[in-house]
Amino acid sequence: MHFRYWILPLLVLTPLLIMYFSGVHWAKELVCPSVNREFGIVENIQLLILLLIIIYSVIAVKKKKYIIEKIAFIFLTIISIFIFLEEIDYGLHYVKYFTGQTHSLFLSLSGRSNVHNIGNTATKMKHVIYPFMGLLFVVAPLIKGKIKSKFFQYIIPHKGIILTAFLTILAHFVPKFLVNWNIFDDGGFGINLVEFSETMIYYVFFVYLYELIFEKKLQI
Repeated sequence: MHFRYWILPLLVLTPLLIMYFSGVHWAKELVCPSVNREFGIVENIQLLILLLIIIYSVIAVKKKKYIIEKIAFIFLTIISIFIFLEEIDYGLHYVKYFTGQTHSLFLSLSGRSNVHNIGNTATKMKHVIYPFMGLLFVVAPLIKGKIKSKFFQYIIPHKGIILTAFLTILAHFVPKFLVNWNIFDDGGFGINLVEFSETMIYYVFFVYLYELIFEKKLQI
């Protein structure tokens, strides 16, 4: 249990951060390629986690007993597919890299490469997601023992996820601290340095869903 909550993310994040701030060209290129950061290890780990979330959500639709659970996981599947498509700009950076063209179907229809980079949409989304994560992954597990409701016992995660949430916070502030205080030169993400914490955000939700799908049963 400790492995998935904090050991695995540490085993992944630590070498990525070392490579990113190493100043070694090939190491930085693996983490954040200069040709396009979307092809780097960090971005592809995000895609892998999202794919697993989609797969597990589909499994949950079949596995779960109650209709309310099935509806919830159908909705989650749709949301996860949307986020996955947003992460790959609906295929635009692949089209651009392999064909040299700068158009995708989504871009042609909407005039945008994705939704979350329109205006301050991403910032507004974070203002909703971060407090929600704090409540679900930190506050709720701490007060779980005082809650008698079977439904809330079902949806509140194990206390171990607090460690995962803490690593998510570290993944946000440590890279920024190292760059802003000129301890190390930025490895290429620039204003997108939050990609490390974004990876952990996807991971903490993945861990939560794994627990919810495979280790818990709703009691009604």
